[in-house]
Amino acid sequence: MISLARRSAGAILTLLFFCTAAFAQNEAVRTLDLPNPMATHTWFIIAAVGGFLLWCISYTLQLQKEALSKKKSRDDLLHRKDALLAEIADLENRHEAHQVADPQYRRDLKKLRQGLANVLQALNDRQASS
Repeated sequence: MISLARRSAGAILTLLFFCTAAFAQNEAVRTLDLPNPMATHTWFIIAAVGGFLLWCISYTLQLQKEALSKKKSRDDLLHRKDALLAEIADLENRHEAHQVADPQYRRDLKKLRQGLANVLQALNDRQASS
């Protein structure tokens, strides 16, 4: 048994000696340029995420632009309503002071009331859609 153990130990040591000699690197270190199989995939993911972020920014800017437009439009309608009310009051004052003839007063008042009705309708439409 002892001779079998000695033979096995000797065989293992001899095998280890030759294996270490085979794997030893006596040459300079070489780098291998292996193609990265995930490179295309990585760039595709970067481009897709970048495109999505650009779309999000564009969509947000469009929503802000529309909100500003609605607000501006509403403010314009309110100013127009105030101006029409002021014109109606001025027309009535001039009629009471006999500066405007009765037929001219009725035509102008009809135009101003129609304009006011249009503005109020537009305001109600905007308020209903909000």
